[in-house]
Amino acid sequence: MTRIFHKHRQPLLETVGQSLILLSLVVAILYGGGWYPDYGPIISAIIKGSAVGLLALFVLISTQTLNHFILFLALSASVAGDTLLALPIENSFIKGLTAFLAAQVLFIFLYVKNRLPLEDLSGVRVRAASLLWAFAAASLYFLYPHLEELTVPVFVYTAALISMATAALLSKFPVKLVGFGALLFVVSDSILGARQFMTVPDFTRYIVWGTYYLAELLMMLGVMLTVERRRNFGGYRFD
Repeated sequence: MTRIFHKHRQPLLETVGQSLILLSLVVAILYGGGWYPDYGPIISAIIKGSAVGLLALFVLISTQTLNHFILFLALSASVAGDTLLALPIENSFIKGLTAFLAAQVLFIFLYVKNRLPLEDLSGVRVRAASLLWAFAAASLYFLYPHLEELTVPVFVYTAALISMATAALLSKFPVKLVGFGALLFVVSDSILGARQFMTVPDFTRYIVWGTYYLAELLMMLGVMLTVERRRNFGGYRFD
């Protein structure tokens, strides 16, 4: 990649877009490190949601295709999930899980819509997808005794999550961005599930947030850098 941002006819929009991504990174780091004033759980939830929310705003102002709009909706659903999980409300986990389920369904639709032809699928992609399902089965095996009344929601969400990652690996988008980002999403949610239902070291919360945010960032960039659009718009792409 030689340049990510390549200005053509809309320098102001390019500048705003770059600023949104940079601000998103700053907010993500501040939230992940806990380096912000503690004004209560509501402010914390807003800060948490703002990290991916700024990425969604970047996509919104850059939208030119249906792919872009679907990506915006998926990121927006993720923001809702982030916020609901952080709020001190009743059933916050199941509500956040539902929002993220909606995000996974939207990502699946986006990636299936842009799937690679069968003849272009490499063995590496197919094997990676197969390993994902084996990993999911093993994870659910160990989590099952701890799930109780949340067994069905967790199983449904896991199926959607792995389907999303599989669709990402088999899509036309760059595997080093979208594919790797989807795998990071699986890692993040797997550790989050372990934290929710099992006893794990406290430092894993940093891994959950770091892998999750990086997953959203990479998947967003993978779509915005490579999807077709008008040549005169300005360039979020690999040159």
